[in-house]
Amino acid sequence: MCILVLSLNIILVPIFAQTANDVQTLFKQANQNLLNGKYNEAILIYDDILVKFPNNISTLKMKAIALSNLGEHEKSLLEFFKILQYQPDDITAITGMGVGFGNLGEYQEANHYFNEAIMKKPDSVIIKNYKEFTEKVITKYPYVPTKKPIELEKPANIIIPDWVKPMAKWWSERQIEDKEFSSALLFLIENKIIDIPIVETKSNEDTIPDWIRNNALWWSEGAISDKDFVVGIQYMMKNGIIGIEIKKSHEDIQKEKEAELKLFEKYLRNISNNIIDEKRYIEYPNPSQDVIKKFLRDYVKWNFEGEVKVASNSFPNPTYEIIDDEYVIHYKVFVNEQPSGLPLNHVSTLQNSFLFWENQELSSNGHKAKVKFEITNQKREANVWVTW
Repeated sequence: MCILVLSLNIILVPIFAQTANDVQTLFKQANQNLLNGKYNEAILIYDDILVKFPNNISTLKMKAIALSNLGEHEKSLLEFFKILQYQPDDITAITGMGVGFGNLGEYQEANHYFNEAIMKKPDSVIIKNYKEFTEKVITKYPYVPTKKPIELEKPANIIIPDWVKPMAKWWSERQIEDKEFSSALLFLIENKIIDIPIVETKSNEDTIPDWIRNNALWWSEGAISDKDFVVGIQYMMKNGIIGIEIKKSHEDIQKEKEAELKLFEKYLRNISNNIIDEKRYIEYPNPSQDVIKKFLRDYVKWNFEGEVKVASNSFPNPTYEIIDDEYVIHYKVFVNEQPSGLPLNHVSTLQNSFLFWENQELSSNGHKAKVKFEITNQKREANVWVTW
């Protein structure tokens, strides 16, 4: 399995400015623990912060990364999922979802998130590498993906009705009233065409800043994204400039999010159960724990300790010859049988290693040297013995 690791270089951002100084201090302390590899200590502090600020995106993000580094991939996915409930376009959370699903062996779902991430950040080499890896694994080890609840599926393409954007343009040009424009926004929100998180009104202003009307105009012409347009709408709602009477209360919306989170938890449990039932392999770039398990299971067959004791006293020295003032050192290699069913073909990997070393320019006793490897079926004549 490839352990997909989430980079920290874009994550270290402060929590909300309105938090108390002691919380800021705790956040910095937790981040330092995370950077020092003290993941459990960091998580304890993040949890303390989340008691006071349960939906703080920065803290959720850092906790998710700490959990991922601990190998707690299901828990990490839950934190990233919470972030996406409030900020669906968060690139770190989207990438984190891909990483988490990749580490669970649900590669098609991982690839779905990497595709989404690369669309938002097309120049990211890290995301491209993740995407290429999952695609290779899907091709190499076909499997039946775990069925995802339809309630968690997002529509592939969100289509904004043709009549909405002209209204945004008319509103930006003051051709229609705020109330009429609010009705259009309410339609988009209730039909989940655009996502505008509920914000608390802090003050009441009468004047709509020019930049908000400009945003509406640019959005209507396709010059800016839905996300940029939403920023202006949130500003007006927060400052009491425009009112949008959403029928659902904040409590109802919160209950919906909690129900969605529970459904996601169930989905993760189903994935874990399927991996066990299918004996699905999760690919590692290095020999996995499966190798050790198979070795221990067939301990008598491989007889490792006995063979080592015999071999250590009887390994013959490699032979050599001098050709054109160059040492050619010949190694005979006995390769033990590879246990069946391993996720990687270690025999072909060994052959690639032979080719690598045979192409290296070495030296011995002041002369150029090179090595040649030959596979032998006789342990007694081997200079090297390879087992798995």
